[in-house]
Amino acid sequence: MHISWEDLQTLEALVRTGSVEAAGRELSLRHSTISRRVAALEARLGATLFARGPRLVPTALAQEIAQRAGAMHATAGRIEDLVGAERRRRDETIVITTTDVLSPLLCAAIARARLTDSTELLVTDDELELLPGQVDLALRPSQAPRGTLRGRRLGHLRIGLYEAPDAPERWVLPGAALRAKTSMRWWRHVPEAAPGAIVCSSMLAMRDACRFGLGKAALPSALAHQDSRLRLVQELEGGPPLWLLAPAGRAGGRVSEARDRLATALRSISGVFSA
Repeated sequence: MHISWEDLQTLEALVRTGSVEAAGRELSLRHSTISRRVAALEARLGATLFARGPRLVPTALAQEIAQRAGAMHATAGRIEDLVGAERRRRDETIVITTTDVLSPLLCAAIARARLTDSTELLVTDDELELLPGQVDLALRPSQAPRGTLRGRRLGHLRIGLYEAPDAPERWVLPGAALRAKTSMRWWRHVPEAAPGAIVCSSMLAMRDACRFGLGKAALPSALAHQDSRLRLVQELEGGPPLWLLAPAGRAGGRVSEARDRLATALRSISGVFSA
């Protein structure tokens, strides 16, 4: 048997206030609506809840239900406060998702953009769904945005072959999962195997192996161009377009302003995009 929260609220207010008029004012309900709810609840329970007469007199069952509903009312109030606080927090926070490879670039852009809203970063290689009020923006490499996403195409990521000074003549190579990613078309310039190669499962690991002189690696310049421990040997073709995306339903307001400011800041960072 299902009893709705609205019916329980009505019963609790009737028992506590002692009149249909007072309960109606508190709940902003008409007299007829309260009477209909009580009748429906009595029919559902198969029991009388009020003795009718010059005034409503609650039965012992009604009093017991009302007592428990009162505790539920206090809990519901705390839940409403919790939801309201979370809504206010979300209204003041821009949530942006990107990959671990692009997170240093995004942080540099946030610093340049001087966003006034609080900012939450979700760093993952998974393509999180952008949901209004949950994830506002995404910085992603992609040939074209999918679904209802809208955004700014910032340019093609610059890709370079990097090495540490005095590094041995060998390679730091991507693992099979990295090589299989369709957005990383520059792997055609990189051998699939090489004598003495170091094979890594992540771009950050490739960058770190290259830093420590373990060989040369093909890297997005966003990861390497400002690193004094690395030098550019050769620029490579095949860098993917980089997009700053938002759900179509959030085209206006503070999310749009944040997207515009971040896009301008990202484009202003030298060495990141190919000419």
